[in-house]
Order: sequence, then structure tokens, then C-alpha cells
Amino acid sequence: MIAVTAKYIRLSSEDDDLDKGGKVESNSVTNQRNLLDAFISRTPELAGTTVIEFCDDGWSGKNFERPAVKELIEQAKQGKIQCIIVKDLSRFGRNYLTVGNYISCVFPFLGVRFIAVNDGFDSIRPADVDSLETSFKNLLYDLYSRDLSRKVRSTKKFRAQRGDFLSPFAPYGYIKDPADRKRLMIDPDAAETVRRIFLLVTEGMGTNQIAAMLNREAVPTPMLYKRAAGCSRTRWPSIYEDNFWTDKTVSKIIRDERYIGKNIFGKRMRDVVGSTHTVKMNRADWITVEGTHEGIVTREEFDRAQKMIRAFMERDGWEKHDWPLRGKVRCGVCGHAMSYNIGKQMYFYCRTPRVNDIYTCAGRTPEHDILDVVSEGLRAQALMAVRLHRLWEEQHRERKKDAAAMAKSLSGLRETHQRLCQQISGMYESFALGEINKAEYLATKAAAVRQRDTVAARIAEVEAALENMGEDGGLQNSFVSTFEKYTEVEEITNEIVTEVLQEIRIYPDERFEIVWNFRDELEKLMLEVGDQQDSE
Repeated sequence: MIAVTAKYIRLSSEDDDLDKGGKVESNSVTNQRNLLDAFISRTPELAGTTVIEFCDDGWSGKNFERPAVKELIEQAKQGKIQCIIVKDLSRFGRNYLTVGNYISCVFPFLGVRFIAVNDGFDSIRPADVDSLETSFKNLLYDLYSRDLSRKVRSTKKFRAQRGDFLSPFAPYGYIKDPADRKRLMIDPDAAETVRRIFLLVTEGMGTNQIAAMLNREAVPTPMLYKRAAGCSRTRWPSIYEDNFWTDKTVSKIIRDERYIGKNIFGKRMRDVVGSTHTVKMNRADWITVEGTHEGIVTREEFDRAQKMIRAFMERDGWEKHDWPLRGKVRCGVCGHAMSYNIGKQMYFYCRTPRVNDIYTCAGRTPEHDILDVVSEGLRAQALMAVRLHRLWEEQHRERKKDAAAMAKSLSGLRETHQRLCQQISGMYESFALGEINKAEYLATKAAAVRQRDTVAARIAEVEAALENMGEDGGLQNSFVSTFEKYTEVEEITNEIVTEVLQEIRIYPDERFEIVWNFRDELEKLMLEVGDQQDSE
């Protein structure tokens, strides 16, 4: 019984860039919505259901970190959705393996019907799920997406070379020209702050001093300007909601050549199709076009500021050093990476109080204190890894479990889970038809939900057990294999820190919080070992 039908709609930036032959019109949000609504209205088993909509506008189908699709899948896992309908398979995703896994494994396990209208696909027909035609279509969509991405990148490169501004948001100090979104025009208020920053630098004021002054005057930061323009960037790591000027923010403005009228494209590029992750590109690979918009400062003002910045760096005598905890130590209050003092006393300190006096950040913390905490924590993690390994070996030796038996058990549990989900949906139909009263409906549903949740928990435990077991029947867990070799560590090295430590947070009360790598693997192992101990 289908109670809730979810429409999923996606429009990517690639669709906008290749506005040819009516393609954008056919894939537009409005057209997808109309198509799905029409299909639902003429399908009897869907017409009377509750219909909800999920939409990802401007997201690539290669990327499954889309906000709406993540929420869609999460609600499906919670049993809130019984049917998902899309225009075609490519709207759901263009990654061949990921889409195939959802269609053939995830959705059937969750008891969710999946329909792709234009592809004539309906998971209620078993032949559709594993058909050669469906697999071939998914593969074609995947290959098409890769080819399309290359064409889009080539198109953007051509547009950048002719001087078009292609970034989603204008740099601080500018806005996009309403008459031509490919051109920049000066934002008077923000531009005045930019000019002031350049002037203060040329007058000898340091970046820390400038940042502190702007914070005292409550001048909105570039990020706040972006938010006001509609940027949805995730909030930066801080216990506070506000955002403040830092010396790095000031330095970034001083070094940005766009303020003299240049367009610069390609500083960072996505390294994988559909991914949001970007990597820095060599300066020689940037596309730079001069005179594309009005400069906020002159070339002479820009050059004078660069000379002053270099003079500050020479006076500071900064020299790059490599130390074990480099980039791993963060202030637990403001979220910024802590700086490292090199001298007779080696210590970490937070630079935020130099530019903003409202934060009670951690003070100086000697390096040896942090290394002692890491060493002690590493030994504890190593001993835990050894103990869990022994427990796992003992339990599996006594029970003589093998992967085949566990996989069979998992299959049965999944069938039970699907049956319970269908049973819960059927209860609502019985209540709606008057076959049972409200009290009976609520009582039987609550009991079935408890049973379903118990089965779901057991499924998670068996899945964890299978993931922990290698092909040879032995334990295969990254947490154990990584940490158990560090029971006797005399010195914390760069290699050790890179392998085991994500970050360490320091708070003003001398409290340390260590975030280790392989936390998910530890959780899976403890879930399996703990469950077996409880059952003994």
C-alpha cells in the first residue's frame, strides 16, 4: 500500500550551459513537475496518495551529496516514503554504479517503489530492475555526463578567455551587472572598504591591525556580503553564529588582482566529475583577461600594497617549518587552526584574540603538552584495538561463523524488514476503510514499528559483522590494523599523526579533545563485538 509518493526533480548547471534544441525546456523544473503530476494523476495506485516534492536545482547528477536527494533517501530509510518517481533515470543520478545499487538493492530492501516515467521503468516489475536495457541506459547516462562535463568545461574556458565573469558570486567590492550577468560593476559600500584596506596597508598598518579595526567598527565581512546575496555556503566552524575579519581575509583582498580590473578564471578546478571538491591550479594555468571591468584601485596602488605586504613578511622573519602537529591543532572556541611559535619555547596559540576581543580563545599551549596528550591517547586507542581484536577472534572461533551463513541471515532479516514495512502500510488502509478502529490501529502499528526497528538494528549489526570479516574469515578492520601497531610509541612523528589523527581541539580550560581517524570502523567493530557479548 502506497501512502506517500515522492517526486524527485533535478536541474543541473550543465543543462543551462547547453541551451540547445529545446533541451533546457524539456528538463526544466516546471516541465519535470508537470510531467510527474500528470503521470501520478493517471495512475490509480498513486492518484490518491500524499504527494511530496524534492528538488535539486543546479546540482550535477554525478554528485550524490545533493541536499534534496539526501533528504529523499533519508525519509525513505525511515519508512516515510513508499514510492519515488522521476522523469528519467538520469534525473535521479548519472553515476552508473550508484544508481544501479539504489535500484537493485537499496530501494527493494526499503520496500520503496521506484518509477522513471520516460524510461518506462517501474520496480514493481521485477524484470525491469535487473534488465540489460536498464543497465545499459544507466551506463549511457554515466558516459553522457562525463562527455557533457568535458564540453561544459571547454565552453567555460572559451567564455573565460573572452573576458566573461563565470563565478556564481561576485568578489567582495563588486556586484554582477543586472544588464549583463557576465560583467562586474562596483558595489560602492564594499568597494570603499576595499580601497580603505589598500590605503591602510600602504600607510604601514599590518593586516592584524586592519582586521581588528574593521571588527571594532562592525564592518560586514565578505562572507556576510555573500550570504546577503544568497550564498548557501555552510557556516564556518565556530561556536558563534557571527563571522569576523581576520588577517588572512585582509591579505586575500590585498593579493586579489581582480581589484585592478582583471578577470581571473581557473584558480581552482574540480578534480572529479560531479564532485564539489576542488584543487589548486598552477598560476600558469589560470586564464587572465585585463580590462574586463572597472578597477577599485589603480595598478600603482596595488603594487605599493604588495611591496608593503612583502616587507611585513621579511620583518617577521617567517620561515616554513615542518612539525608533527602542523595543521592538526584547532582552537576549540573559534574553530581556527592555531599558529605555531618557533623559538626557545615551542607552543601553539590562537590568533583570533588579536583581531577580535569577544572570543575567549585558548591561550599559549606548549607543544610538549599536546604531544603528551596525543601519545597517551594513542596508547589507549592501541590497547583498545588489541583488546577488540582478541575479543573478535575469540567470539568467531567459538561460534565458527562464516560469511555465507551471515549473508543468508542478512537476506532473511531484510525480507522480514520489508514485510513489516508493508504490514505497517496495510494497517493504515484497514483503518481508512473502517475495518479497525483508531485504538486498534495505533496499538498494532506501534507493535509493528517496534518489531521493525528491532529488525533494522539487527540488520545493522550483521552488516557490520560482514564488513569486519575478510575473505579469509579473519578480522578486516582499518581501526584495528592501524592502531594496534602503536602500543609502544616513543615519539610522535609526522607519519603517525597523518595516519591516526584528524585534529585536536584546545579549549581555554586546558581541555583537549582529540578526533581520531577511523571512527566509523571502530563503531562497526564495537557494534558487532558488543552485540555478541550481550547475547552471551
